[in-house]
Amino acid sequence: MKAVYYVGDQKMEMRDIPVPTPAADEYLIKIDACGVCGSDYEGFLGKTGRRIPPMIMGHEFAGTVAKAPEGGKYAPGTTVAVFPKYYCGVCDTCKKGLVNLCPHADFVGVMDVDGAMTEYICVKETYLIPYSGCGADVASMAEPAAVAYNGVSKISDEQLAAADNILVVGAGTIGLLVLVWLKYRGAKHVIVSDNIEFRLELAKQLGADDVINPSACGDFVQAISEKTGGKMCDLSVEAVGISPTAASSIDALKDAGTAVWIGNAAKMVSIDMQKVVTKELQIKGNYIYSVEDFVKCVQLLAEKAINVEPIITHHMDMSQGVEAFERLRNNKDGKAVKIILTND
Repeated sequence: MKAVYYVGDQKMEMRDIPVPTPAADEYLIKIDACGVCGSDYEGFLGKTGRRIPPMIMGHEFAGTVAKAPEGGKYAPGTTVAVFPKYYCGVCDTCKKGLVNLCPHADFVGVMDVDGAMTEYICVKETYLIPYSGCGADVASMAEPAAVAYNGVSKISDEQLAAADNILVVGAGTIGLLVLVWLKYRGAKHVIVSDNIEFRLELAKQLGADDVINPSACGDFVQAISEKTGGKMCDLSVEAVGISPTAASSIDALKDAGTAVWIGNAAKMVSIDMQKVVTKELQIKGNYIYSVEDFVKCVQLLAEKAINVEPIITHHMDMSQGVEAFERLRNNKDGKAVKIILTND
């Protein structure tokens, strides 16, 4: 079977490898669709240290049961999304429901754990979520959708109802999905900030009430003030993870405002600590999602309760996996947002 291998900084190659043999408690899953995550691309660039070559990336995926274990719940032909963090389920962290923080977990397609940019993968039943009613490309969006969903869940119903203005910093896949979830929950006035006009147009298509291009507006804080009638923002969600965007998520807030940080591109960022202290701002971190978040997102995507298709800008065959990373490397126009690799 074909597999897209990360073999070193900015080096990908196609390999032909054997179809894996499932253990007695595993399913053989034919991968129908696998998204290229921003973290995959950052790993490809060698920036994060969270991809150790040689390995197969890919943790946003959906597929079809090709072979089931004896006594398995799901028959061959069942379409499934896969929860990609293989948590232990028995440690104190897991028992608290924080499987996203399980210290013993393997994350598919991360570090040296081979992922889904291939044709088949073996998965235990615990991590399979059956779905129907949508295509595999949409089902594969459950993973980034769950990241955004969990981030937005850090905002209570009371906070959301009271918020006159909310800023989303970054209009990549996660930022656009944050926007979708905010509007799904009834957010009143959502402003999206990004340096790429194409992505701001996408944000408008997905329901943004206002957009700002920081590289074109001059004074960012003044632009936020003008778009909020001088009120500034009650809430912000940062979906990039570098110092300038982290600062923007703080600068836009009114006194006692709250920022949710999802972005994770840089290990260290710099912000105005005095502003956080003297304005009594809150910063909430968000790391991936719970099983419940993931299952809910699969359900809502299958029911077409939200529309994520505009975010999927490119479909490419798995055999074009190397070209997909080159497309992202040359993405100066920002028009490649989510690339989905498929096995047709």
